Amino acid sequence: MVPPRYRSAAAALVLLAVNAYITLRLFHVAYTRQMGSIEAAFISLARYIRDHFPHLTWYPLWYEGIPFADAYPPLLHFITAGVAAAGGASPGLAYHIVTATLYALGPVALFWMARRLGATRSGAFLGALGYSLLSPACWLVREVRYDSGGWFGPRRLVAMVKYGEGPHIASLLFLVLAIGLLHLALERRRAHHFFLAALAMAAVVLSNWIGAVELGLATAAYLLAGFHKGWKPAWLRSLAVGVYAYAIAMPWVTPSTVATIRASAPRLVGFKTSSWLFWIFAASLLLLAWVLKRRGLPPALRFALLLLYGPTVLALASFWFHVDLVPQANRYHLLMDLAVWLGVAFLASRLRSLTLAKARVAAAPMYAAAAVLVLLPGALMFHQHRLARELEAPIDIESTAEYKISHWFGTHMPGRRVFAPGSVSFWMDAFSDTPMLVGGFDNGIRNLTLWDVNFQILFGDKLPIALAWLKAFGCDAIVGDDFTSREVFHPYAHPGRLHGLPELWRDGPDVIYAVPRRGSLAHAIPPTALVRQIPHPYETKAIDRYVAALDDASLPAATFTWRDPATAVIRADLNPEYLLSVQVTWDPGWRATVNGERRPVWGDKLGQIVVEPQCSGACTVDLIYDGGFELQFARWASALALVAGAVWILWQKLSGSAKTN
Repeated sequence: MVPPRYRSAAAALVLLAVNAYITLRLFHVAYTRQMGSIEAAFISLARYIRDHFPHLTWYPLWYEGIPFADAYPPLLHFITAGVAAAGGASPGLAYHIVTATLYALGPVALFWMARRLGATRSGAFLGALGYSLLSPACWLVREVRYDSGGWFGPRRLVAMVKYGEGPHIASLLFLVLAIGLLHLALERRRAHHFFLAALAMAAVVLSNWIGAVELGLATAAYLLAGFHKGWKPAWLRSLAVGVYAYAIAMPWVTPSTVATIRASAPRLVGFKTSSWLFWIFAASLLLLAWVLKRRGLPPALRFALLLLYGPTVLALASFWFHVDLVPQANRYHLLMDLAVWLGVAFLASRLRSLTLAKARVAAAPMYAAAAVLVLLPGALMFHQHRLARELEAPIDIESTAEYKISHWFGTHMPGRRVFAPGSVSFWMDAFSDTPMLVGGFDNGIRNLTLWDVNFQILFGDKLPIALAWLKAFGCDAIVGDDFTSREVFHPYAHPGRLHGLPELWRDGPDVIYAVPRRGSLAHAIPPTALVRQIPHPYETKAIDRYVAALDDASLPAATFTWRDPATAVIRADLNPEYLLSVQVTWDPGWRATVNGERRPVWGDKLGQIVVEPQCSGACTVDLIYDGGFELQFARWASALALVAGAVWILWQKLSGSAKTN
């Protein structure tokens, strides 16, 4: 006698409660013992957004500075910063509240999408409940099983808390919503459905790069499943929605940002798989779609199987055979788990329909099945809640080396660039605005020279070479990391080589060393001191003249001051022949002016800024990053897309009202 919408709402609330209970502790823990988790970098970004909004064009704290869009897809960090600002919570607590909420909403969204695509209420609930409590990846992959606490471990939660997959969890939630909304849009042809589908797609891309690839896999699986009779209109409309979604997201996913990620992602993980393997994978997906269609399976079940195929092949090929068809292929096992349980939802719906059509089910077996469905999930829920409490155990963050080092830099060397290894680099900007030569998201390195330079500083054995590179890139300090230090990863291959440097701070085995150098991040140099060729990181011949000029006290001193994160002022007493070498990453979006007049600005062979001030005597140079034509175009495209969507929705509603009248 209960109306269907109330039964669906009750099912959704049960799913929400189950998942919230599993990760209950995360709603009130600011910092956990998972100090090696990359979530530290995301907390840092959220803190930065909270403290520096709306100046979010350039991000000066990582990798000598990068466009803010390169730091990481920003949606989750904006949400976290908003929660922190509105509620007065620390960025760590806000991040955990947000990610725990998204974690709990994931199965609810899966339930909703399964219902939209034709699953029965009971089938959709069964699939979403299975997704909440059981991970097929734990059954199929030994490493995942051991890492998650056994056959029935909370894999999704382990990935989120231990490995910082909060953005990935968010993208999976938005992916499910995007497919459900796309289905509604193609069925009902209403403007607001198309608009919401595009927003959800944009949210996926603005949450996580892996999620963006998964969105492509999911959309292809949906279109190949054959939900709609005419394939061409469905494909063209879906393509239009995708283009519209990209227009909305473009300021944070510019073509240059995409190019940066494409260049850096394979390098980060040593990805070298031949492209022909990927084309075989794509062709096999098309073949599977053809076979499923010939077998006469319903579109919903075909969609689930096609969605399962992609991440399963990617993840299991990586885990089982150590073959990566895409960078970081093992991370796609989270989508594999989701697809398995989506298939269960559709299969259970089909079996129930067949059973009810043929015979009435006896009451006793029905009650027995209901008891199992209550008791078994309850046992799993309590088991995972216990494991989650251990995983999410709090830590006194102020007692950690990461916090102490960050706090010391923020107090004693504000704004001075440093080199920090491992987990210290993850956490550095969660507690201070300390610029670093490293950062929290290596995929976003815009200056490709830094890949080899940072590698040399971490793994080289010659201190003079390391010091030359630290000077060349404007570092005033380097964090030591002996094997007894409290930093998590200990990445230095030869930590003892730093022992001869002057100590600035020490707390037991944790130490900060000074890098003796002259001046600020701006230096007046003669043109002959510029680096003329791309240097080799394991020797300093190509940069010796440049480093000597940086240390030359006879050259005019220059000051460098940030007015805001994207605007700096340089002052020096110059002759016309001098250039200004600015130890900030070069990007076409930079421009320089002297007394309001433009001056030439370009990049040298180190990937740093060079300004031609053309000054005699006292000179003030304003250095401004506005993103150039690309970012300006992207912002206009996004604004126009949003306005056009709103106008389309309003026009359709008004025209519909006029027809009704």
